[in-house]
Amino acid sequence: MHFPAYHKNKEWRRLFAGIILGAILGYAFFLFIHGQLQQKYTEEHIEMTAKINEWESKYEALLNNQEQGTGEKPLSIKDIEIAYTNAKKLEIDLLTQHQLTTLVKDQVKSIPGKEIDVVKDQVDLIISAIENKNYVVDDFTYELKITRMIVSEVITMHLEIKLVR
Repeated sequence: MHFPAYHKNKEWRRLFAGIILGAILGYAFFLFIHGQLQQKYTEEHIEMTAKINEWESKYEALLNNQEQGTGEKPLSIKDIEIAYTNAKKLEIDLLTQHQLTTLVKDQVKSIPGKEIDVVKDQVDLIISAIENKNYVVDDFTYELKITRMIVSEVITMHLEIKLVR
């Protein structure tokens, strides 16, 4: 029995080349889409882990303050919000911003649950604690400077990021 020589005919060569090229392009497309989904899921995982850690620290602080509390309940700090003023200018991605936010909140994790009057008197201490530390994220070192800080039930901090070389 004789098999025909397909490799000598141009139409067959084009068909085989198209199949191979299509398989390579399809695999490259699959890798790209898979990478995008993995990045999204990784960011969600980091964000959820940070939220859980933040809630646990708030819970611990509230329990400690409740044990030490008096009969009268003055206003207390409930949360800390952090915003970056120059993140777009420096082109810092959301993951790095999220990690910096986590590091800053770890720095001031004892604040939620305290009375506003106590925190108001310690604003200079909070500012110096945040500004005098270098934050390392992914082999880059950042310095943060507080441009504005609002003390109420929710402490709002506007931070300026500086990349240290």
